[in-house]
Amino acid sequence: MYHVKTFFGEYDVELRLGKYYDNKNLAVDLFDPVEGPFARLTVNLGKKLPANQAFLDVNNCPWAEEFVSENGLGKSAGKIGFSGYCAYPLYEFNTEVLNDNK
Repeated sequence: MYHVKTFFGEYDVELRLGKYYDNKNLAVDLFDPVEGPFARLTVNLGKKLPANQAFLDVNNCPWAEEFVSENGLGKSAGKIGFSGYCAYPLYEFNTEVLNDNK
């Protein structure tokens, strides 16, 4: 269980891992065990990525980088992906954490 702070409050959430249909890139969802789906933490920009990398959806989840870093889920890969007017940081997720959440 992870704790997330947003503009609207604080919540306890679980990680749910998946893959995007078109390129099998890592998809990371947050799930509230009481309320259901909470947020999709990642965004698919169409480019095939290594299995432990994903772009964070900082457009819809401006707290995403802080959440990933504070919980030891991963670190910045030092690259940015773009879609429209939005810039999305590429993150390398901790494979041990990913394996624990399968």
